[in-house]
Amino acid sequence: MLEFIRNIFKNESITRIGALPITECYIVNERILPSDAKSAIIFIIPYKSTEEIAKDGFSEYARIYDYHKYASALYERVITTLNRETNEQFFGFCDHSPINEKLAAAKCGLGVIGRNSLLIDKIYGSFVFIGSLLTTAEIKSNITPIESCINCGRCITSCPNSAIKEHGIERTKCLSAISQKKQKTDEEKMLLKENNIVWGCDICQNVCPYNDSATVSSIPYFNDSRINHIDKKLIEQLSDEDFKKYAFSYKGRKIVLDNIEFI
Repeated sequence: MLEFIRNIFKNESITRIGALPITECYIVNERILPSDAKSAIIFIIPYKSTEEIAKDGFSEYARIYDYHKYASALYERVITTLNRETNEQFFGFCDHSPINEKLAAAKCGLGVIGRNSLLIDKIYGSFVFIGSLLTTAEIKSNITPIESCINCGRCITSCPNSAIKEHGIERTKCLSAISQKKQKTDEEKMLLKENNIVWGCDICQNVCPYNDSATVSSIPYFNDSRINHIDKKLIEQLSDEDFKKYAFSYKGRKIVLDNIEFI
């Protein structure tokens, strides 16, 4: 069954897939957990399509179309085929999932957990999204111990606001979270300006040795939608329809323009 599922995803340029019994997953939202689900299929969605590091202050995930819309379209195609061909039920999730997808991916052997709390895939590094399919099918699994990164400390020392702590990220200090706040203190504005952060932050990922030789994505949805350089003029000229296609849109256009102004 897992090999059949792998072949279907391969047609979508997704090759990093693992599986776990539901009993081995960490349930974080029982309310949306399908009552008859027996297994979880976890897969990696690589989104970085270039080895270059952008200099305009926008995180890599923000310069491509919103991945939630990609996941919805993907599930429409994949789940229709799986339900028809297997006589089982499949339920798709991405980000808003009943299970902890990051820990499930690590438990499947797809990657390690970095000190910056991100999953670092063994092929694509940390510039990845995680998706999950829960299914009524019982799927053979290869459960592995959850591993941590090599703990080189680069992400810790490179973080300008010391947001990376012993047990993960202190969100209130993370520059990515600060960049998305509607109201910022003068100190927070100065931090963003000093580090050229407009929306999101990739500093800890850019210094990570796992990303040095990571394979870039071959998924057209991300490659074709990537904006190489974002500035005030582009943000102002994007139609409302096009603006909403990107992750930086969910707090509105004003906050993005304000950030550009004081950066």
